[in-house]
Amino acid sequence: MPENDQTKWRGIRPVNPAENIPVTESTPLTSIEVEPTAGSADFPVKESAPLTSIKVSPLLAGTLFNTETQKRTPAAADLQAFHSFIRIQDTKLNVGAPNYNHDVYTVPAGYIFVQQFLDAFCAQATPTMCDFSLRYIVTDYIWLYTPYGGAWSHASSITPIMYNEGEKVRVKWTTTLAATDVYALLFGYLIKKY
Repeated sequence: MPENDQTKWRGIRPVNPAENIPVTESTPLTSIEVEPTAGSADFPVKESAPLTSIKVSPLLAGTLFNTETQKRTPAAADLQAFHSFIRIQDTKLNVGAPNYNHDVYTVPAGYIFVQQFLDAFCAQATPTMCDFSLRYIVTDYIWLYTPYGGAWSHASSITPIMYNEGEKVRVKWTTTLAATDVYALLFGYLIKKY
């Protein structure tokens, strides 16, 4: 495959062609046999001690070679294929006032979450605002501000939003009272990063 075809890479694409790539086996290798070219004598190569690594090196500097192993970073094509669906229906009772942060979902390590749909509503008429945000460590990146009209009215979004591992899908309710029932419905899918 061509070096510049970024959509079809699978495995490690070494930056330096002479780079050592460790090969791990579940059981130690005890021998390697080298197959000679046509017309030469048979010469098996054997090792008495188990092999722990193999050096992969091209003949000439700049020679392309591929290995089938775990990728260091996702290829562009990987971002088009989902790993699993996420469907969450979550209900929380707000025990504090005046504002309440409803954390609906936290993205697991090693994944990207693509949110396709988020809906939130409240059983009481007390909230005045309902905001959707991406929570990263201690910072909320609010991407939807919407006034809240009354009990059982809905705040919804069908805008795809991508969340990185460890980030949270958050619904923030403003001026809620204690004992407020809040609900969230979330649809999306996970992409495995590596």
